[in-house]
Amino acid sequence: MAQQKQDIRAARTEQAIRTAFEEMIMHHEQPIRVTALAKKAGINRKTFYLHYDTIEDLVNTYVDDARVDLLDRLSQHAVKDYLAERGLLINTLTAFFLANQEFYSYILFQDDHSGRIRQIRDDVSTRMAEAITKATDYSLNDATIIVSFSANTILSLLRLRLAGKLSLTPEQIREKSVELSVSG
Repeated sequence: MAQQKQDIRAARTEQAIRTAFEEMIMHHEQPIRVTALAKKAGINRKTFYLHYDTIEDLVNTYVDDARVDLLDRLSQHAVKDYLAERGLLINTLTAFFLANQEFYSYILFQDDHSGRIRQIRDDVSTRMAEAITKATDYSLNDATIIVSFSANTILSLLRLRLAGKLSLTPEQIREKSVELSVSG
């Protein structure tokens, strides 16, 4: 029973930290300091450090969560489905961003985190390309090009939208990406 109370308290604290962090990020409070985050979360600094080593560690948790979510979504379809239905990969990527639009989009498109984003993109691209190669006669080079084109197209269009340079809805971005990959 004591362990259960401790687990519930830890989960509540974790949620308070994440909520405070997300609010600070979305309100462009930069740089985020542990003291300010702890205050906003209603905890003390020591409690924060029981959960994370640094703010960077907290950000890494979000990036890892994004990677897991994206890979889970991608694994819901067989490779043959992605190859048979042009645009399914783009649909899957778009669904990921729509489900996590505000915060993940903010984190994933910040220049501060570009190295981590490249790691996610490269990890996902490598896994998808390897799966395509195993399931088809495509070479690893061709599979990598297919995956990279789809992923980079949707990411570029979403980045332009977030920067205010495109006035397309996410659904229009998906449609345009499919159109370009089929016709272009």
